[in-house]
Amino acid sequence: MMLRVALNLLLLVAGGCATSFYGSAHVEGDRPGCERKCEEVGLQMQAFVFMGEYSTACVCDAPGHATHAGGSASPAVSAAVMTQMRDAQNDVSCEGGNCSRF
Repeated sequence: MMLRVALNLLLLVAGGCATSFYGSAHVEGDRPGCERKCEEVGLQMQAFVFMGEYSTACVCDAPGHATHAGGSASPAVSAAVMTQMRDAQNDVSCEGGNCSRF
């Protein structure tokens, strides 16, 4: 029983390690750079996204895919971006010790 508790605790602690990222948080060249990145992998750019002051991102799609009315990104992309922005906002609030996610 004690071994099982120790193993579960070890797995819980190991799973809580911080994720680290390498490279720039911004797409080099802004929108034109994003278009080049998408084209390099055989896709076309659908959106260039600002995620607060700290990050930008490309949204690429298969060539020939039409965007929704008004040229906006798909609802799924919008939801993903909003989720990332909310998580980032929570991360910023965690820096001061006020962490509502954990």
